[in-house]
This record gives sequence, structure tokens and C-alpha cells, in this order.
Amino acid sequence: MPLLLVVLLAAPAPAALPAEGGGSREGIERRREAIAREIIAIGAQIRREIEGHDVAGLLARVPQEGLRCADRVVPRERVARDLLDERSWVHGVLFGGPGYGPPPGTAASLAALFRSAREVALAVSFEPDPRAGPDGRPCLAFRSRESGTPGSPLCFERRQDRWWLVESLYPCG
Repeated sequence: MPLLLVVLLAAPAPAALPAEGGGSREGIERRREAIAREIIAIGAQIRREIEGHDVAGLLARVPQEGLRCADRVVPRERVARDLLDERSWVHGVLFGGPGYGPPPGTAASLAALFRSAREVALAVSFEPDPRAGPDGRPCLAFRSRESGTPGSPLCFERRQDRWWLVESLYPCG
């Protein structure tokens, strides 16, 4: 198994925040650091699920209403079908298969990246999202120096003290 490195990337805190209190830059950075640690731990589990071709484990992270994809929602039932269908883009990008044609210099799938890369870093970034408040929405990417990363970052939302995958399995751009 390749060495696993941990990388934390954080967008700067909004400039208009007060200097003190719970909404302070320092408070936001502390919360982001704690969130990033949680997302990194989830990322390690997701890596094991992808390596083990554990569709049920991945699907358990998708909320009942499905995944946001730009201005629409991909129903959970379709996500489940696509994870199982070797011809689908989602299956291809995660596990490999004809549904995903990687750009030059990019691994054939995340599973292939995990098998071939000497080191894989887990990078957490925080994207602006009004639903996430001043902390932003945490997104996870797997990175390697040897190869481009297939797919998009995996973005999460906390609901009832649990992190749910809410978007970015599909190419929504």
C-alpha cells in the first residue's frame, strides 16, 4: 500500500469578519482544522472502500435525497445504479471501467491511482457555500505527484453530527 500523506488546504477566512469571538479568523481556522481532521479520517475510509470495491460503504455516505449536481439533484437510486454499472462515469472514475475516459496524465480511476502512486495525499479545501456558514463546505481530493487525479473533489455537509457526501461524484460543470 502506498504511503499516505495528509495535506490540509484552507481558503482564507472572509476578510469582513470581526477580529474576536466565535466568528473570528482564529475561531474559523480552529474549526476548519478540526473539520479537516474529520474529513481526512473519512477520506482514509473512502480510500479503503474504493480499494475494496465497497459500493455499499460508499452509498452509505449519500443522503436519501441524493447528490447535488450544479442546479439539479442526482437521486440516490441513480447513484446506487451508477456505482454498480461498470459502464457509468461514476463507476469508471472510482473503480475503473469504460464509462470514464481520463485526460492525458490522469490515472484511469481512483482505484488505479491508489494502486500505482508511491504517495497519495488527502487534501481538504473549504469552498464558499451559504449553507455551510463562514467555515465553508469541506471538500476532499486525493492527489499524487505521479498522476493527475480522476474525477472531482468529494464535498461534504454535516447533518445530525454526521458527514454526508453531498456533491461532486458527477461531472456537473
